[in-house]
Amino acid sequence: MTRSAAVPPASAGYDRIADRFDAERGPKRWEWPFFETLAEELGAGARILDCGCGSGHLGIARLIEAGHAVSGLDGSAAMLSLFRKRYPDVPVVLADMRSFDPASAQDAVIAWDSLFHLSQPDQAAMIERFGRWLAPGGRLLFTSGPDDGSVTGEMFGVAFSYSSFDEAGYRDHLAQAGFVSIQSQFDEPKGAVHKVWTARKGR
Repeated sequence: MTRSAAVPPASAGYDRIADRFDAERGPKRWEWPFFETLAEELGAGARILDCGCGSGHLGIARLIEAGHAVSGLDGSAAMLSLFRKRYPDVPVVLADMRSFDPASAQDAVIAWDSLFHLSQPDQAAMIERFGRWLAPGGRLLFTSGPDDGSVTGEMFGVAFSYSSFDEAGYRDHLAQAGFVSIQSQFDEPKGAVHKVWTARKGR
């Protein structure tokens, strides 16, 4: 990756494109198994925080169907408005993940297509925070780019920043935050760009 120019916070960008993003993203069947696995791994009634929930990933429906207590967090008011329409019974909070702390320990934290909008220092800090948010044995599910660096991309005419560490960098930050059973894989069938990470908080 190459260094990106400064762009507005992702939440401001998503406020501008929320309706179009929600209409055009569509379901991606290769993403669903990660949510199926998470639903099966957790005990009944597990507390799950979707950190950067956006307009409501379809994988959340599987977690709700499994009887888990899902809540959402996002910095974009427009995206949360769409989320509330899709999942009216799921509590949500409008906040930046970097300045938020849940009221109780979580059994799982999801940061699907959200963590990579933060700078590398902020991601390192958030991984440490995720470790503090999770109960012993809790699960973390998040996505990253393919390698180390930062880029600026564009969706529907709006600029967004994306940053990632390389494989060793994420593993190091996760281990320092107390995570074990760290795994990663590319999930898109025709590309090596979108990497999914799973990890378990040590006991």
